[in-house]
This record gives sequence, structure tokens and C-alpha cells, in this order.
Amino acid sequence: MLPAPPLTNTESIFLARQPIFDRALNVFAYELLFRSGLSNVAGVTDGNSASSQVMINAFLEIGIDAISGGRTCFVNLTRDFIVGQLPLPFPPSFFVIEILEDIEVDDELLTAIKSFSAKGFTVALDDYVFEEGKAPLFDLIDIVKIDIMECDRSLLAENVKQLKSHKLRLLAEKVATQEEFELCKSLGFDYFQGYFTSEPIVIEGVDFKPSRVALLEVLTMLEDPNCNIDILEKLISRDVSLSYKILRIINSPYFGFRREITSIKQAVVALGLKPIRDWFVIIALTKIDDKPNELILMTIQRAAMMKSLSKDFQVEADVAFTTGLFSLIDAIMGQSMSTILQSLPLSNDITSALLTGEGNLGKLLNAVILYERGQWEELENSLGRPIQFSAHYLEAMNWANGLVETL
Repeated sequence: MLPAPPLTNTESIFLARQPIFDRALNVFAYELLFRSGLSNVAGVTDGNSASSQVMINAFLEIGIDAISGGRTCFVNLTRDFIVGQLPLPFPPSFFVIEILEDIEVDDELLTAIKSFSAKGFTVALDDYVFEEGKAPLFDLIDIVKIDIMECDRSLLAENVKQLKSHKLRLLAEKVATQEEFELCKSLGFDYFQGYFTSEPIVIEGVDFKPSRVALLEVLTMLEDPNCNIDILEKLISRDVSLSYKILRIINSPYFGFRREITSIKQAVVALGLKPIRDWFVIIALTKIDDKPNELILMTIQRAAMMKSLSKDFQVEADVAFTTGLFSLIDAIMGQSMSTILQSLPLSNDITSALLTGEGNLGKLLNAVILYERGQWEELENSLGRPIQFSAHYLEAMNWANGLVETL
């Protein structure tokens, strides 16, 4: 489904993106994360080099459209860039300038911010935790990113109120759970960043919604090696839209069939159950319309990246892809992973990888998650050997973006 990109002797690009959501959980922007390598040791990466490399990677090596999908990108800039000692060649419409939390606030900095604002740039303060000395910025900048893991929670409501008096937009970063998202939303935050979209809300005593029961029934049947094609066809055909999408994909130039496939049964016979299962899972995920689209995109991208990296971890490509597809099913379905896996007859290897991170499959899943989050040093420590992740990540990102647009 996703051919592994060729591994060359070219230098790896360590770039990842983290979505920033609005109050409706639509993606507002992406923050671009950069390191010079998996190890971020002293002397390898200084701030100016990192900021420069983000711009080069975004515009030249990868392409800003491929990274952002037309959305704004947040980029950390050093003092040298902000006060004009280094050039800033991109236009205001593409990026939000992030001022690092440890920057010295003085007249030179304030003058530079006024100049950026006059040119149309949006300026944000990164990792604010209510420390003193930043007040002069609040009437000049546009967004304050508050690190809710590090700030004093007892002061959160009062500080939010004070910041709002400056007509600032507030971004809660490092939001880890749905409960933290709801708290910050109730306090008036405008944007949210963190891993809370992959955290399920576990509600005891509440059954799956009927539409999700149907999805699980089909997924369960597709995992059964003795799957009855006639029954499968009836289950899928209950949803006209779903049947249409499957047939549309099967008849696309991607597969190159000389004759048109006109029924679900023909599609199964032509491709086999396993490819049908993979496509069905993807289409089924896109039908979960009460979850942020970015969560679905992340799921598909993760599955593709795991398949692309499967040889490096000595696991089967199809198994890696399936594990990636189900790795966020708890967040998508709104139930615990253990509850969902009881309803799906997945292999022991997949189940162990999803629940406990065991085996080579679990190591692969963990490595991909660490790369997605930009936790490069932890990734290197977990591997113990060099693996070129960047090409796989970019290939998976482009493939997933294209697939979601098609669906």
C-alpha cells in the first residue's frame, strides 16, 4: 500500500509537526519541531542554526504546503532573528513568530516586535508560566502560550483573566487529557496543544453508539480468517456512502484494474480480504464525524509510517500497518483500549503491542510515537542503533494527506 522510500546517503531531516487546535477541535495551525539529529547534545544544535534549518526544510527541502496543508505554522525564533541581526525571509501570512520564554525583554526587543506587528506578523510568547518580567510584551504581542504542566494551577484562572484584559489570545500547551482541555476551554483559552486528542474519555456503563457497533462488527468479521464474504457484503452494503467510497477507491488508477469493479463481492475477490480490511478501516475512521479530523489523519499517517519502517524492526508490513491503524482506536471510539480489543480478534502480537508495548511491534509503535512528538533524545535511547526516520515520516505524511483528501 505504501512503498518504503529509498534510503540514501543524504542527510536526514529531523522535522515534525504538532497540531494546534481551536475550541471546536479544528486544526488552527502546526508548530514545527526541529533537531539536528536524534541526539540533541551540546554543540550540535544552537538556536540560530535550528531556526534557520526549520525555514530551509519547510520551504525548500519539503515544501510548506506539504507540511502545513495551507495552515499557519508556529516557529521558535532566537533573539538574533527577532531583533534583526539575522534575516527573516518569509512573508507574514505563513508563520507565527514564537518568542522563546528565556529571551531578555528590553527596549531593543520591544522595538523589534513593534516592527514585526507593523509588517503584519503574528507574534506569540512561548512557554509562559506567569513569571515576572514579561508584562511589557502583553500590549504588543498577539498570543501567549501557557505551559499548563509547569504553571501554578491555583493561579491559572486569575492569570488568564489578567491576560485577557490585554486582548490577547491564549494557547494552552502540553494539554495531556480531555479533562485538562475542558478546564482550559472553560477558562477562556482560544487554542490548545498537546496529546489530549489521543486520550479516550472512559465512561463506565455506557454502550457504544449504534453506528460504532456496526463498524466494530465489520472490523471483527474482516479479522476472521473464515470470513463469510456474503455476510460481509451485506454488512458493508447497509451504508450506501461507505459502499460508494470503497468501490471508488478500488476503481481508481492506483489499482489499475482493466474492468470496472461494480460490487463489494467483486472487490473482495479481486483484492483479497486483507487489503479490503485495510481500506475499510481507513474509510471507517473517516466516518467518525465527532472527532477532530487531525486525529484521523494522525492515525492514517502513523499506520503508513509503521508499515514503511517495518523491515527495520523485523515485523511484517501488514501487521505494522494494522497496529498503527488501531493505535488510536480508544480515542476515536471513546472507550478504553482493553475494552475495544475484547471485541476485536486481533493477533496476540498486535494486542500486546497496543496494550503494553511488548515485542518488536511494540518497540516500533513506541518509536513512531516518540518521533511524532519530537522526543528525539528519548527515541535514540530507546533504539540503541541509528535508523533514518525522517524520510519515512515525510512519505507517510504526504500519503496520508492525499488519502484524506480523496476520501
